[in-house]
Amino acid sequence: MFRGLLSAAFGSRYMRSRHWCEHMKPRANALLTALLLCLATLPMTVSAQVEPIQNDFAYGVEYDWSNLDEDIDSITGINLNEILSRTMLAATDAGLNLTVAQLSTGSSNIFVESAEDRTPTTIDLDGDVHDVWMRMTDVTIRHAVLFDSALITEWVDASGADPAGFDGYLSVDSENAVAVDVNMVEYLDDDYNLYGVDMDFSLASEVSVEFMMDVSVEGGGDDLGLAVTFGTAFDFDVPSSNAEWRLGHETPFLSALSTYESVHADCTDDAFITTSGVEADIGIECGMMEGDYTVSTGFSVDLADVPTENFGLDSGLLDLSISDQISTSGSFETDMSGFIGDGDDFDDEAEGVGYGGGADASIIIEEGGSPVDVVSCDCGTANPIMFLMLATMLTEIGEAFAEDAAEELGGTFEDELSEAIEEISEEFGGDDAESVDGMDGEPFYCNNGNTIGSYDQWRIGNGEDDCGDWSDETPNETYFVCNDWGQGHEGIPRDQVNDGNEDCSDSSDEGVLWMDYVSVGVMGMFVCADGSGEVSEWSLENGWDDCDDGSDELPDAEGALERVTLASVNAGGYSQQDVNDDGTDDHCYVAEVTVTGDDGSSLTYLLKGTGWGFEGTDIGNVDDLSYREYTVEGTIHQYGVPTSGCYGASVAEIQSTGLVASSPSTDGEGAVKRTIQHGSMYLDDEWLQINVYFDAANNDENDYTLEFELLDEMGNIEAATQMSVTPTDNDPVWNVGDSLYLGDGLDAGEYCGTLELVDAQGATVDTYDDVDEMCMTVEELPEFLQTLETIGEAFGESNFQSTLEAFGENLEDRLGSITEDIAYTGANFAMLWSPTHHTVVGVALGVSDNMDTWYTLVG
Repeated sequence: MFRGLLSAAFGSRYMRSRHWCEHMKPRANALLTALLLCLATLPMTVSAQVEPIQNDFAYGVEYDWSNLDEDIDSITGINLNEILSRTMLAATDAGLNLTVAQLSTGSSNIFVESAEDRTPTTIDLDGDVHDVWMRMTDVTIRHAVLFDSALITEWVDASGADPAGFDGYLSVDSENAVAVDVNMVEYLDDDYNLYGVDMDFSLASEVSVEFMMDVSVEGGGDDLGLAVTFGTAFDFDVPSSNAEWRLGHETPFLSALSTYESVHADCTDDAFITTSGVEADIGIECGMMEGDYTVSTGFSVDLADVPTENFGLDSGLLDLSISDQISTSGSFETDMSGFIGDGDDFDDEAEGVGYGGGADASIIIEEGGSPVDVVSCDCGTANPIMFLMLATMLTEIGEAFAEDAAEELGGTFEDELSEAIEEISEEFGGDDAESVDGMDGEPFYCNNGNTIGSYDQWRIGNGEDDCGDWSDETPNETYFVCNDWGQGHEGIPRDQVNDGNEDCSDSSDEGVLWMDYVSVGVMGMFVCADGSGEVSEWSLENGWDDCDDGSDELPDAEGALERVTLASVNAGGYSQQDVNDDGTDDHCYVAEVTVTGDDGSSLTYLLKGTGWGFEGTDIGNVDDLSYREYTVEGTIHQYGVPTSGCYGASVAEIQSTGLVASSPSTDGEGAVKRTIQHGSMYLDDEWLQINVYFDAANNDENDYTLEFELLDEMGNIEAATQMSVTPTDNDPVWNVGDSLYLGDGLDAGEYCGTLELVDAQGATVDTYDDVDEMCMTVEELPEFLQTLETIGEAFGESNFQSTLEAFGENLEDRLGSITEDIAYTGANFAMLWSPTHHTVVGVALGVSDNMDTWYTLVG
């Protein structure tokens, strides 16, 4: 029979249903894994004298979790124990010992008892006293379940000189328990109009899980063990709470549910009910609910038994225990309009249900009594008023308690976990506790007391005020210093000087003798056929004769004309000649720019101001320059105006008028030919990955070879490769990379890589050996990893692979013959609503077979 359902003797009961047959099929007792048994209603004695206690009934559900496996078999035809048994036999046949066990114990039950006390009493609604009687409903819920599962396995291959194998144990235990007691009193009149509700509620709940593992492996003469125990628990309790709800006016809500199939309820200022056919609209003066509560919650997390000593760490390093508990008491008062209305429907097509219409069944709820018509409803396991009260109370309690609980419990967990992680980090060689910012480098201390961490060193000198007082920048080099210092150090980024906006508080950033930039520009040009000059690519075949001989307009001029790469010195900054806009020059300007090559060469160029910038100066074909990388520094000089004016005067004539003022200097750097900008390397398992990036790639069309060597501490070459750099019109080759296979890997030690850029003539034109990017340390494998490596090699040489393959084949053979035998294809669980008593009076469970025939299983 269906072992999970417990029969109780509370008197006889019968059901006549339009939907389900009265008899059961022989296998109808083999259903449902976790559902319920209807308990009969409690009988009462009828006499000629009216008794104060009337309509006393009870029903309940209980499930015994120790019958879970058998019930699953009854429902689905799948025998879990048989599956586990066949799995273990399949492992045994393959030479693998395997034991799997699982057990569930405990029970779940809910018991509902209701009675009407017709003893006259009164209730006060906003000063109006009404004659009422009480209906008392008690709900008792008890749930306690323990799920235990375990796996034990062992395998060994003793065919070699040293055995290879493993044995292990794994268990998972979970417990959850809930105890709920609800006592509700409804104040009704003889027409079942509702005036108010009182409720007492208590809850105790706990959930816990424990995980235990103990595994050992051996092979190649080494062995390694790992064990861990982890447990966590959470509890939430409401030891006591009570609430009192008083409506502003009585409402026929319960009787309307029993009468109409669609009920719509809203909170209104004045109570009303309007009906139309099977529909009803109810306006409820919802009133107020007030109450008080005591609530507590807590948690615990435990980690233990990890054998950290096997990994070269202190014993017990990973042991962890964190727990906390919080409790509080309080009171609440709430307007029930927040919980009723705004479109609440009790309709068959909506979330709620109207329970009017014809009866679904008749049941006898007292010994020898008359049948009572009932309607199946989606209305919960008890009176719907109870669930409205509970929802309101739990909402009020949760809102008052949740934030404090989350803050305190979360803070405890975060603090203790952070402390544990810090201890573990120190053991693993983590950050020095005395480090200010947790990085290897020193932090930068601003003049105002702020700090820039070593991980943000790139912010120093980047032209932005990261300190807040510009002390991380260099005056007039990386930012502009305003004249009005005020209460602090006032400055602005360089690119805001002379931009037409007054960014300094004293407007000192406009009309300033200031150099914006200096640079060496490189551009591909085409030489006119007569040698008279060069034109850009955009000038070719554009319909205009830019060359004196018109050769830039020849068909396929790009292929016909010689392409050269030319360099020029350029500058930008303040050069406004007519300051007062009177049509005459007030000053002339000359930019003095010095270019220093990486070969030690240095040349100074004088660029005349134009009034809107400075003239550029061509310095020749890039291929003819003796340097590849350069630094450049420039200053703008302000002079008087020669008699010929600024435009027609030479630089020498302008200089002859005498120097008036000079701007702060500006510098820059760059490359005119291909150079190695950045290189890096790293290990990826047995491969060494190399990546290299170039500067000025689009300035240089020549072919190169990039040579790489990996050197050990003694300078011995451990690996080497060559990478081709061959630019095309579509790909100037900004980066190259390669992967070197290292075979058995590298021994522990320091290794550095070197890069050389070699031109087509075999000359080395650039090198790169940055220690930070091109050096690495290969650490000695920890002892436990060496042990795992040895064991892994032993497993690879054993018959473990064939054992697993045999296990898979055996499992397929043994489980292939298991077939499903599903007893029922459908189920319908419903609560039973009595239109006479205006409340839930029982439960029913119906099932259907593959012929779509329905049966009453319990009810």
